[in-house]
Amino acid sequence: MSLVIFLGLLMFGITGFIHFQVIHRTHQWLKSTSFGKTRKLVIGLYAAAIAHISEAGLYAIAFVAGSSAGLGGFKPTDISSMEIFYFSLVNYTSLGLGDIFPTGHLRFLAGIESLNGFLLISCSASLIFILMTETETSPA
Repeated sequence: MSLVIFLGLLMFGITGFIHFQVIHRTHQWLKSTSFGKTRKLVIGLYAAAIAHISEAGLYAIAFVAGSSAGLGGFKPTDISSMEIFYFSLVNYTSLGLGDIFPTGHLRFLAGIESLNGFLLISCSASLIFILMTETETSPA
């Protein structure tokens, strides 16, 4: 159990760090450009989406590693790596469809991912809000 707790906390920290870097750097860069509000918004949306998909991918890798380490598995048992990525993406968004689900201690990692995804999606929402409400100014 301690291994999956460590893995969950590690993933929480890594994905949080990545997300902060992407959101912060995107915002700083967009503030320095002369792009219009719509273009900035679209770039912000894509940056956030790429960050989220990458973070869900990292969790998918953690699920595979945890499964290989004997921390649990998945039902159904004969799923591909793409299906594990699909599970991770669905779980990250807190949607949790339930057609694929973890067993054993990997359930703890799934809970951590869902909480982490919710928090990071909220961070992305704040970036989008900022981009939508910032007044347009020309760069200095």
